[in-house]
Amino acid sequence: MGRRVGMKLKASTSTQREATRTTALALLTLFVAACASAPRETFDLTADTGALRSIALRGGPPIYVPEPAAVAPTSSDRIVVRAAGDSVAVLPGVQWSDPLPRLFQRRLIEALQRCGLSASSNIGAQTKLGTDVRRFEIDIARNLAVIEVSVELVDGGGQARSARIFVEEGPAPEHVGSQAARSLSDAAARIALRIGQWTKARL
Repeated sequence: MGRRVGMKLKASTSTQREATRTTALALLTLFVAACASAPRETFDLTADTGALRSIALRGGPPIYVPEPAAVAPTSSDRIVVRAAGDSVAVLPGVQWSDPLPRLFQRRLIEALQRCGLSASSNIGAQTKLGTDVRRFEIDIARNLAVIEVSVELVDGGGQARSARIFVEEGPAPEHVGSQAARSLSDAAARIALRIGQWTKARL
């Protein structure tokens, strides 16, 4: 009789432990799911365009600007960070309002137009400005926003007229949320203007 009671007590204790473990796992699963589904703070690729306001908007040679090429995670809508050792990650809880290449395409078209070129995303112009966004990230080891873009100017016959790699860096002392987005936006405005000026000089 005593043995049976002892066995029942052991079984009861084991059952309770298993139930506690199951409950803990269920709570952890719910917590992870809640974090994954929480809405991210969203940012647009905007910056002070004071450097462009002095340039008159006017007509000029038409130029086709397709969406830039990029590889993941830069091709996504996430804000990318690079740590020491070249490990790449994305900032949690934040995102761009569109995939980064699409946002940068709009910023680049705006800069080209302000430089006096009839730039657009519509196919049909004899000249094409092809771009490849190689880096668009916060380098947290150096506290810098870093953008690297490969640019190629192609004529109507498909021949490359000129090519160059542009690199722009700017201070990024904060690596989270709006501060990171602002640092990258400011660097994007500067590099887009440089690309616009370079393109105009070669047409």
